[in-house]
Amino acid sequence: MGFRKHENRPLSYHLATPVSVSEMRQRGWVVMARCQACQLDLRIDLDLVVRLNGPDLVLFGKSCRCRRMGCSGRMIFMGTPPGQQTGLFWTLLEQAPRILETGALA
Repeated sequence: MGFRKHENRPLSYHLATPVSVSEMRQRGWVVMARCQACQLDLRIDLDLVVRLNGPDLVLFGKSCRCRRMGCSGRMIFMGTPPGQQTGLFWTLLEQAPRILETGALA
């Protein structure tokens, strides 16, 4: 089977495959952060994130402090993969370990 363009891959593939911020920028992801306490939404500039933190940073499963003054909440990262409807964001969760048929972790 040949390579499928990232825009043609299903949503489940994008959300189960953590990629670095440089790959997200290259593929056309739209990323935002949402505070779980005050519901503040911020759009994330991936160019700036690459410049400040390096190209190998992975946002899947990460959080940061809220940017609103006086809020002590944590912000989670959410993203829209390439080829998906603009404006719908899914939480970028760290990939859960798979359990094999033998009961061992993969």
